[in-house]
Amino acid sequence: MLPEGRIDVTVGTLSSGQGHETSFAQCVAEWLGAAVEQVRLIQGDTDIVPIGGGSHSGRSMRMAGIVMGKASERVIAKAAQIAAHVLETDAADVTFADGRFTVKGTDRSIGLFEVAAAAGRRSDLPENLRGALSADCDETVRIPAFPFGSHVCEVEVEPDTGLVEIVRYTAIDDVGRAVNPLILHGQTHGGIVQGVGQAMWEHSHYDPKSGQLLAGSMMDYAMPRAPMLPSFDTELSETLAPGNPLGVRGGGEGGTTPALAVVVNAVVDALSDYGVTHLEMPLTAERVWRAIRDGKAKTA
Repeated sequence: MLPEGRIDVTVGTLSSGQGHETSFAQCVAEWLGAAVEQVRLIQGDTDIVPIGGGSHSGRSMRMAGIVMGKASERVIAKAAQIAAHVLETDAADVTFADGRFTVKGTDRSIGLFEVAAAAGRRSDLPENLRGALSADCDETVRIPAFPFGSHVCEVEVEPDTGLVEIVRYTAIDDVGRAVNPLILHGQTHGGIVQGVGQAMWEHSHYDPKSGQLLAGSMMDYAMPRAPMLPSFDTELSETLAPGNPLGVRGGGEGGTTPALAVVVNAVVDALSDYGVTHLEMPLTAERVWRAIRDGKAKTA
């Protein structure tokens, strides 16, 4: 807590597009009664962040939420003692709400950032209350919180060319408490695109004799682009996870995992009249066309 009105949050996760700078700030700002704009997230510098668990497996909000929450509670507890000293009252008579400490039954109060300033400049404070107003927390969290949901995909297949078009995609994901729904919808959209890309176009192809990668550039490796996909219908459900105080579940991978299955299953279902029961990814137009051709030959 800095006297000039800024909160520095140093955390051992690393945002790679998940919006930690926003969602983490939302949590800390709510707990400490500050504005989101007053929170600065510090990450990725091992000189400053000596301990961390990474951001993989949808763990960031679940794990960082615990350590940020406990650190915030410790800041408030320490600040309450300082506020009691400044307001010349007992710490038990001090309450905290909306970023201010107030003496019960009176209008005497002091703001959290004023407390941070007092901690740094007042020499009459007990030794353990002087200096920077800060707190640390390090937790090993072993209780998982898996998301769940349902995805549905509708496709149309051009039999003469094998071209597959996704005409509708609907997703409902339960990620526990939705701290920032806009970010979660964006993560779902991105996950769906990643999964669809793997299911339909992306292929790391190697020469079987030499082992040479034949898809080493974007000239040879097909990635999904916006015109290749429809608008998605996404919804969020919120069943709080019991294993962490925020009740959150991982939200970053919900689109990727089911997209593979629903796209392939939709295409296989569309080709059932040709006797197709299985297709290997990626479902390129050539691969689908060959499956249709082979199915017609067997029928004939």
